[in-house]
Amino acid sequence: MKFKLKVTSFCIFFIFLFVGCSKPDSTVSNKNKSSEATESVSVSKASDKDKNDKDTSEKVAENSEKDKNQNVESEKQKEVKKKIVVLDPGHGNRSNLEKEAIYPGDKELKIKDGGGAEGINSKTPEYVIAMGITVKLKGLLENKGYTVIMTKTTPQESPGNIERAEVGNKNNADLAIRIHADSSESSNISGASMLVPAPIGYAKDISEISRKYGQVVLESLIDEVGMKNKGVVERNDLTGFNWSKVPVILVETGFLSNPQEDKLLNTEEYQNKIAKGLFDGIDKALAN
Repeated sequence: MKFKLKVTSFCIFFIFLFVGCSKPDSTVSNKNKSSEATESVSVSKASDKDKNDKDTSEKVAENSEKDKNQNVESEKQKEVKKKIVVLDPGHGNRSNLEKEAIYPGDKELKIKDGGGAEGINSKTPEYVIAMGITVKLKGLLENKGYTVIMTKTTPQESPGNIERAEVGNKNNADLAIRIHADSSESSNISGASMLVPAPIGYAKDISEISRKYGQVVLESLIDEVGMKNKGVVERNDLTGFNWSKVPVILVETGFLSNPQEDKLLNTEEYQNKIAKGLFDGIDKALAN
């Protein structure tokens, strides 16, 4: 009986011992499985992150290329829309007594160029002053990216007013600006004025916009130079206006019959100021 009790006790002890030893192995196994699962999730998340990063990188590259193409297209559009300005320096070193119609279909004829004014003291002819200012204005406009076309480039040229207007028409100019100096029987009169076309001839379609541009350019000139403002004047008798199909204005940059302005108009500094004032006005007028 005692022997059986001992055997039974021994068996029970052995069973407890076996079960007790087995539990840690199971725990370790479960921990390993849990670690493997965690590692698997981490690897999966890392893989997803790499994929997202790759997608983001591809989108950034795609957007960058898209922006680049848009910029190139924008530059092309700017090139296409480049503004054209025709500069018409008044008169020449000789009169042109040939005649031409004042406006299309008109039977009345007018001489092409009767010659310009000259300085009361300097005796400088108007065409010299006009060309000096025009060349300076041309440089300012070209530096800003405008396409500039001249109606004449030398004093020896003396084209008629229809011929001058046709330069703007053929090139579909955004603006044609005729540059002159004024004269009066009174030596006391001074200042700048802006002539604009009346709604006559071809100018019927461009008289309104020409007046608008002329006002802007004149105000800019007065602000820059500080000269007297003689206002915007509408004219229906100027051939160069009446044959123009594009916006056109004529600026009188001062009076050569006035001793003070005669002296100023003969200086590079004053011509530069006039050119700068005209440039600023043209740039503002054509900005939209």
